[in-house]
Amino acid sequence: MKKTVLFVDDEEMVLQGLQRSMRAMRNDWDMTFVDSGAKALAFLEKTPVDVVVSDMRMPGMNGAQLFAEVAKRFPKSVRLILSGHADQELILQCVGSTHQFLSKPCDPEALRATVRRAMELEGSVKNAHLQQLVARMDHLPSVPSLYSEIIEKMNDPEAALEDVGVIIAKDPGMTAKILKLVNSAFFGLRREVSNPTDAVSFLGLDTIKSLVLSLNAFSQYESVKTDGFSLSALWNHSLSTAAAAKRIAQLEKADLKIVDQAFVAGLLHDAGKTVLAFNFPDQYGKTIQAAQAQGADPLGAEHEAFGANHADVGGYLLGLWGLPVPVVDAIALHHQPKHSADAAFTPLTAVHAANALVKAEGGTLPAWDSDYLCRLSLGDHATVWQKELCAGTITTN
Repeated sequence: MKKTVLFVDDEEMVLQGLQRSMRAMRNDWDMTFVDSGAKALAFLEKTPVDVVVSDMRMPGMNGAQLFAEVAKRFPKSVRLILSGHADQELILQCVGSTHQFLSKPCDPEALRATVRRAMELEGSVKNAHLQQLVARMDHLPSVPSLYSEIIEKMNDPEAALEDVGVIIAKDPGMTAKILKLVNSAFFGLRREVSNPTDAVSFLGLDTIKSLVLSLNAFSQYESVKTDGFSLSALWNHSLSTAAAAKRIAQLEKADLKIVDQAFVAGLLHDAGKTVLAFNFPDQYGKTIQAAQAQGADPLGAEHEAFGANHADVGGYLLGLWGLPVPVVDAIALHHQPKHSADAAFTPLTAVHAANALVKAEGGTLPAWDSDYLCRLSLGDHATVWQKELCAGTITTN
């Protein structure tokens, strides 16, 4: 069955250009082109749409207003902003309802690749209800104590960019959203940023403050309590895993890009747990507690209860946000790296090993995939990684 893509732009010449550039996909996608937000909503009322690509500045209803409605009424549709206007105020208005940002003129192949990847990600979560839920999530829950710390630091006129970057680096929710924005084409960065401190330096404190306040990223400050789940414990584990993944990548003498991606993927690898815990608090709590009591596999329990496990959900969500593919793959496959096409060390390797090492207690053997590590000729290296962790040399620095 063909996927459906809806393009929205008030300029006829732009729509004609999109039609020409997308002609190569006419046998694979059903594509509709409309010149207003009102017409887009009317079409969505009648036809399920997989991906909506909209201009930002349009008369009557702009892209931010359109996507706010689409997010509320048609949350399953992936939402991409395509615009030539680098208007930060409008961008901040729609960042919560937009999955990815692209700029005009956009290379046709890049646009096709972005739409294609969004469609591929859609198939990673089979449960339609959960898929809609994840699509509706416009931020990850954040640790309350960090919220206070960030706001306090931002209100300090003597605060340095590095100080805020260090705080953000500790928080999975804030890291994901900051990276989503700084890697958007609107800010003109010619390289991929996967380090939150660099992101803060690039955007500046004022934009970061506006982003924090406009996103309601901490709307779950008084969070729903889920039995068997602790957001603080998850944060501690995520930070330890990120630090371990970074150190493992350094030990492998990986280039700086892989080191940064390993850290970020480690920080976000359990993001899917927050989606499940905060949206299904009772069911998720009972599922986790039952698995622990029975000594059952938590991943299997999650899949049985929700149709997907936390790694599937996290990879899907962060993939929609346009995080780098190696980061998304590391999140989605950190429990099952054998399903990857890896032939050499990647961020997935670092996160899989780091997660297993951090969970291993009292000198017990890490529950990592030895066949996967041997496939990459890293079986012997794993011993060195374990010694590093046991020696206490893995830090967040």
